[in-house]
Amino acid sequence: MPLTKLTETLNTFVSSTAEHRRPGLIDNFFGSAPLLARLRKRKKVTLRGGEVIKVSHIYAGMPAGSYGRGDEFGTEVTEFATTLVFNWKFCRAEVNLNVIDVDLNESPEQTFDLVEAAMENGELSLMDDMADQLFTDGTGNSNKDLDGLAIAVSRTGTYGGLARGTDSQGSSIRAAAEDTTGGALALATINTHFGTCTIGRKKPDLLVTTQTLFNRIWERSQPSEQNKPNAMRDIGFEAVGFNGADVTVDSHCPSGFLYLLNTEFFEWYVHRKWDFRFRGFMEPANQQAQIGQLITWGNLICRGPRFNGVASGLT
Repeated sequence: MPLTKLTETLNTFVSSTAEHRRPGLIDNFFGSAPLLARLRKRKKVTLRGGEVIKVSHIYAGMPAGSYGRGDEFGTEVTEFATTLVFNWKFCRAEVNLNVIDVDLNESPEQTFDLVEAAMENGELSLMDDMADQLFTDGTGNSNKDLDGLAIAVSRTGTYGGLARGTDSQGSSIRAAAEDTTGGALALATINTHFGTCTIGRKKPDLLVTTQTLFNRIWERSQPSEQNKPNAMRDIGFEAVGFNGADVTVDSHCPSGFLYLLNTEFFEWYVHRKWDFRFRGFMEPANQQAQIGQLITWGNLICRGPRFNGVASGLT
């Protein structure tokens, strides 16, 4: 009986172990990125493809008001909606192994499984990098990074292909609050920004910040707010209440930042075939190695920036 080839062994690993790892991988990812965990749980959208990601965007209302006998109704067509356009963003972790190392590792003397360790390392690396990108403006790595909160929750620049401005269309994609004043954290200031982001019954339901600022909010909150059940605790994260919203820590949040988010208007888009998928190990023709990539395609989209806010420079 011929000996089992290492390539066959690794391919067997891919078809069995790697596939079984995927559900656990997704759980681990969202266990280390509380913001993305909340956004994905709230609204994940799976697409079959398309050159870009397009979402509808209503930015103005229809003419309305009172009228009397003999008054004429207007006949002018009102422009009230447009389309936000976003690029697909592609993220990967490279899991490359030297066949010699793997083969020598397969012995009674091994202290750990090299292939398993490499897979876990790749998973953790991808988790950490994407969680960092979630707080950026999408321009990193030559505009290949995710369109994160730094561009979604802003009052300047362009978003979804639209320029932010003072007209009805431009103002609809401007954040309600973007406070760069900084200084000592005060609950009264947070409350002011919270009110600015509130329109009717639509208000922020998630405040994301650093551990340092969270500690100060926790110290100044009431015991009832510190201990009440909330949506973040339901998915395994510590949180404290503020005006009915959850305040939580994300270790990837930049220092001094506090985001006031209405997660109703955020959507996490993924490709149906490339949602944290491992390609499998491949062997290059000119090298004794096994190379593989863990891949995900998608982007973060905010359909209502005007319901969100941010404060920075806080101490």
